[in-house]
Amino acid sequence: MKTFAIEIKWGIRYIFFYLGWVFLEKYTGVYDENIGNYFLYSLLFYVFAFLIYILAIKEKKEHFFANKMEWKQGCISGIFLTIVISLLMPLAQIAIHKGIAPEFFPNMIAKSLQSKNADPEAIKSYFNLMSYMWQSIFTTLSVGFVYSAIVARFLRTKISNQ
Repeated sequence: MKTFAIEIKWGIRYIFFYLGWVFLEKYTGVYDENIGNYFLYSLLFYVFAFLIYILAIKEKKEHFFANKMEWKQGCISGIFLTIVISLLMPLAQIAIHKGIAPEFFPNMIAKSLQSKNADPEAIKSYFNLMSYMWQSIFTTLSVGFVYSAIVARFLRTKISNQ
């Protein structure tokens, strides 16, 4: 596990940053009066998530690969980081929806039911803890794999043709 200590450390940091982001959303009223802006605020988090991937893979390059990292090595590092985050995400969702913002699901369901074409059963099956736990896992995996490939591409050591 020492090989992936950096990814584990950054995966834990990611989760704490994510929980901090949730506190910020709650503080700004995104789970109450500004719930209509929830998806916009959530998308904004991914900018900061990308920065975390940059910092994590850069640290891996500097401290593990001695500043000589191929794309494949960086990509594997990012994928392992993604797996760590996706394993921790259900715990974060439980902390969010049971402790930090238990009002989120009732408020989001109420807001969604205001739509003309609202299907109450579909809305309730989408906005619940189990659904969000699975969504967080699959979203983390898909976005994380893409981030890993992109960041590894830019942080890889360029080979000079001399």
